[in-house]
Amino acid sequence: MSTKMKRQRFLRTNARQLGAAPLASLSDSAIWEVAVSPMVKGFLGSRGEGFSKVFETTEGLFPGDSLSNLNGWSVNGDETAIRNPVVGHYYRTANGAFIVKRDHVKIKAFAWFGDVLGGKPGELIFSWALRDRRFDGTKRANDTALLDFPYDEWHNAPLLMNGKQLDATSAETSLYSYLPGTGIAKACGDQEFEDFVASPYRYVDKPDVFLRLFEIAWRSERYPGQVSVPIPDVGKLAHASWDKLATRCGYDFLETAPSHLHVYGWNCAKGYACNNKEQQAVIADFQARAAKLKATGVKLSRLQESWLFVIQSLPAECIPAPLHLGSGKWMQNNIDQNNLWLYKPLSEKAKQLIAQTN
Repeated sequence: MSTKMKRQRFLRTNARQLGAAPLASLSDSAIWEVAVSPMVKGFLGSRGEGFSKVFETTEGLFPGDSLSNLNGWSVNGDETAIRNPVVGHYYRTANGAFIVKRDHVKIKAFAWFGDVLGGKPGELIFSWALRDRRFDGTKRANDTALLDFPYDEWHNAPLLMNGKQLDATSAETSLYSYLPGTGIAKACGDQEFEDFVASPYRYVDKPDVFLRLFEIAWRSERYPGQVSVPIPDVGKLAHASWDKLATRCGYDFLETAPSHLHVYGWNCAKGYACNNKEQQAVIADFQARAAKLKATGVKLSRLQESWLFVIQSLPAECIPAPLHLGSGKWMQNNIDQNNLWLYKPLSEKAKQLIAQTN
């Protein structure tokens, strides 16, 4: 007995959900040559032989070298176990260490000043990363042990343009650099102020403390999030390194989530745009109100304008009158999973998709 069935298409195979991301195959030499700036190399000095270490727990080789376990995996009660192994390549240098860590979706490079591999104190002076976003918006995003923040909530899905997800590949960028000895706590012993600068939104529920520390920050040379003085050439060269290496790996887009207004501006100057029109409108409204404030004779540096957006998160009655703009709040506090995603098209496919979306 035969029955007729309507002919259906086979499901589309997506092997990307199973295998390692293209960026996992980037070589250490490519990272060293393309991503590590001349000044960072100068601090590190000559590079010696390296060794490899496979990590299956969060424990690193020295303080500051540990990994994360954001999904809380455990094996036989061992809560330091990580879901996916991480391969670390460690190179001694004349003045410290150069380290590259990679797993199936992320590659991250570190420069340490000081003989940390010899058990001596040191300072992290540079970190650079690319992370494949294929699992963002799901719990699998948090399985990488090289992640600092969770990205499992649905609104963190990759390439989500005004509620519609594009069918393309993307990688997230991240970057930090620090001149040795310039950390706030290390330089002047003020750990409270360093903690505030690092994460000012954690103080919003303590307005008196916020305002006291904000007044110091307003007169300082520290942008929000900037606890140390950045190495000058790192920010100048980073975008070109991401563009080159992500293109080499075949990615269509780069994406990034800027923590503060000045970081947003730095990225937009290099071709990034906001993927959410409502968030873009909040930023434009703030900038218009800040421009009106400056038109009254109030002088605002780029640093102060970034702090000005931060203070809008306080209750209105707590904001000093000249600084209360009545604008919206900055969308990303690095506490919850609400992020401000920016995108940059790299491939021709990406440019065509953006043209169709707009």
